[in-house]
Amino acid sequence: MTHQALGGLKIIDLSQGVAGPYLAKLFADFGAQVIKLEPPGKGDKARFLAPLAEGVNGPEASGMFAYLNANKQSATLNLRSKKGADLVRRLCVESDVVIESYEPGALDGLGLSAAEMRRENPKLIVTSITWFGQDGPYSHFKGGDALCHALTGVTYNIGPKEGPPVLPGGYQAQFVGGVTAFIATMGSILGRANGHGGQHVDVSILEANLCFTETGVVSFAYDGECRGRQGINRYVPTYPACAFPCKGGWIGVNVLTPTQWHSLCDLIGRPDLKDNPNYSSSILRLEHADELDPILSSSFLDRSAEEWFHLAQSLRIPFALVPTMADLLSDTHFKDRRAFVSISHPDLDSFEAPAIPFKLLKTPALQGGASPRLGQHNSEIYKNHLNLSDSEIDQLKDEGVI
Repeated sequence: MTHQALGGLKIIDLSQGVAGPYLAKLFADFGAQVIKLEPPGKGDKARFLAPLAEGVNGPEASGMFAYLNANKQSATLNLRSKKGADLVRRLCVESDVVIESYEPGALDGLGLSAAEMRRENPKLIVTSITWFGQDGPYSHFKGGDALCHALTGVTYNIGPKEGPPVLPGGYQAQFVGGVTAFIATMGSILGRANGHGGQHVDVSILEANLCFTETGVVSFAYDGECRGRQGINRYVPTYPACAFPCKGGWIGVNVLTPTQWHSLCDLIGRPDLKDNPNYSSSILRLEHADELDPILSSSFLDRSAEEWFHLAQSLRIPFALVPTMADLLSDTHFKDRRAFVSISHPDLDSFEAPAIPFKLLKTPALQGGASPRLGQHNSEIYKNHLNLSDSEIDQLKDEGVI
């Protein structure tokens, strides 16, 4: 590939974990040079996130790290040393973006505040991605994905009506934060191209996830009613928006319009339900969900999810498969769309992982890629970008700087 959308951009990735590295991954996959600076010894804490390959040395065993850091270069650097901080500032002079995920103010005492990193390069964009943002009463609190889901109100609406609220697992909050930070950083790059110079971009993962509760928040602002949990598979303002058991699995059903409801009634052989006034709108169906649940549940048991999915879609009813992880990888739509790509690492078997979630058809992203060993590009980075000699690099190693 000779042309990529973000080719020519140089990104310094000081971040760790999931959100910041995912932001940097989006740049790397579209052709930007991403230099990942990691603490000597153990590296990014994501190097110890599961899944971990058996029989592989600690810093190189993580499949999650490999996914988040494909197509980047890794160099080790101790930011807490005076020489390490000086090397960062020197790299900033010829860079476009710095990504960092440290606690607000943590870099200031090291001489690496956004202002210091931008001092000799006013066009530099510094993107800080943290759980709660750079200011506010929560800014120094410890965060987490479950905490984000709880504090944004997502958790409040999931689970049995009598409780407890249900916490989703995984790193969804951080991935949303990473995508949001990518949008914000790209906006700053466009602003710089329009003559506004560089700037400090403040991204709160918590605030990025507020979009998931827009219906509840806006409804409360309008009518002051806090509806909360309606029960398992019951969400204001529509019903059915459920997963029902079927032959050999589950089928997701989401009926939004009167036409879709009528088509669903015909599909399951219950046209009599169409004219029942209790079911004439989504809100009324939700109010009578205890009556409808057993009717709908029993209706889906005689066919497979695949059959229901295609039958419903032929009638323009938004049914969905509820696949296992193995099913996802073999789904024909995902295969045709190349939604999964191969990730490799020098010490790991290659594996399939989600591709970039959007496509630029003229300048497409890389299809997968290789993740680096810890410090794999030390010599290249420090020789080519900072003009250090072999003896200077060896001395920095001996001093624990790199």
